[in-house]
Amino acid sequence: MMSLTPLLASLLTPAALAQDPEFADVEVKDEVVLVEEAETKVSVEVGGALASGNVEFQSAQGRAVVTHRWAQNGVALNLTGNIGRSVVDGDEDGLLSDAERDLGFQETARRLNAEGRYDRFVAKRSSLYALVGALLDPYAGYDLRTHEQVGVSRRFIDKEKFKLTSELGIDFAQENYVDGIVPNSQNVLAARVFLGTAWMPSEKVSITNDLEAYENLLVLEDLRVLDTLAVSAGLSDVFSVKTSYALVFDNVPVEGFRKTDSVVMVTLVASLL
Repeated sequence: MMSLTPLLASLLTPAALAQDPEFADVEVKDEVVLVEEAETKVSVEVGGALASGNVEFQSAQGRAVVTHRWAQNGVALNLTGNIGRSVVDGDEDGLLSDAERDLGFQETARRLNAEGRYDRFVAKRSSLYALVGALLDPYAGYDLRTHEQVGVSRRFIDKEKFKLTSELGIDFAQENYVDGIVPNSQNVLAARVFLGTAWMPSEKVSITNDLEAYENLLVLEDLRVLDTLAVSAGLSDVFSVKTSYALVFDNVPVEGFRKTDSVVMVTLVASLL
């Protein structure tokens, strides 16, 4: 296995960074780039679907991201939600009867996620980070899942049209499951690896992919992989249309639930600041 020492040295030590050819002409005291003026960004995206007639269903998806950067510091808040409900074909005959319609809508999807993160930039493209998060997803078996994480982040490529970011971290999660699952809770200590890419082939189009893996350090077969591919097309300086595909794979899912979840969404994105 490759030692992490060289990577950590390149991320954290001024001497190593100064020896990097890309920074050969930069003095040590200039390695950390301070933000002269505080900067805040807000992005909101919403989407949904509605059907009536032979089938009856409603769904809504949304996300809000707020970031703030000042001096050597950065904070971010990320909120996502996916909810759905439908009139259920209880007898599975392929038709919605009047009796089934009279029962009304029943919830069929509810996934809510919130994360808060703090970064302390120790070099031009490197930071130490800490985050906390919470997940509600009863249809994957989670009544509530909270976690805390610390790690290092490094943007290896930071070009105008292409960016590559990698992160290493340790994650500690507290999982509480829905009723009927035994045992009803557990704690998970995992190593996290993240790789994010962003390609901007034109001023109006961007393609991103965020891939992260969590390896349970105590139960090695417990591997979780999350991957999100998104294509955004700008409509104006404020609005864009985003199509995304999110895949969640859990090699050891909550007992009775499937290993894989996937969601395809088309949303309208507003960059407010």
